[in-house]
Amino acid sequence: MSVDDALCRLSDGGQVSRAEIRWILAHWEEAGPSLVSRLRVFAADGIRSSAAGMEAFFAVHLCAEQGERAAFSPLCRMIANDPAIDRWLGDAVTETLPGILISTFDGDVAILQQAIESPNGYEFARASALLALAYLVRAEAVVDEAGMRAYMRRLLREMKPRGESIVWMAWAMCAADLGYADMRSDVIKLDNEERIPERDFSPQLFDRQIELVRDDPSGLAGFRADLIHPLDDAVDALHALNCVCVGAPYACPTLAEAAEISAASGA
Repeated sequence: MSVDDALCRLSDGGQVSRAEIRWILAHWEEAGPSLVSRLRVFAADGIRSSAAGMEAFFAVHLCAEQGERAAFSPLCRMIANDPAIDRWLGDAVTETLPGILISTFDGDVAILQQAIESPNGYEFARASALLALAYLVRAEAVVDEAGMRAYMRRLLREMKPRGESIVWMAWAMCAADLGYADMRSDVIKLDNEERIPERDFSPQLFDRQIELVRDDPSGLAGFRADLIHPLDDAVDALHALNCVCVGAPYACPTLAEAAEISAASGA
């Protein structure tokens, strides 16, 4: 198998096996720069084919396992500017996107914040970006405590939409997972104003998460409970999303969206 052959397998809609994914990872010195280059083109291109979407889907997961920082910026730009990001990321928008962002983080907090705050972005992707930032604050101190508290307060004052949105549930989760017990009243206010969808993050849940954090010296117990962590095994992550197989039809969520992608892009 050549690198070109392997990369083509990621976008042709055929069968993709664990062995093929592992082959690409083993030949990352050759395959990685090509995948990153294609991801950048995909991020900049207003016309996106279903094949390009499939390739981008695999690229961000493989880049995460490799800690490929060059993937971080184009991914953040797509979170900020692509309201249809779920058409090619599928369930990964909520399942693996936080881990992808954590693992590819290149040190640029500002571009991650732009993704979080962009009113043009897909709300579930923005929520995942906020959860990733909170994890990076606690695990790697990418923003100091005073700075993160001030940022959370600013989001509370300014972040859009001002009505019900999954980004407000992510805000409440982040406050709890970071151990910010003093923000409990803000979570209650968000809940009472019905800004948290289906009022699905109660003050009682907030309190339980705070207790987890208090009892954990690492401060990461809340994130572990919410399954927020670096993505360091692309094969397992893709298998969980039904996107790699051995001798079975390829079942990436983007296939189900292929017709929509083509129609929307005019491809």
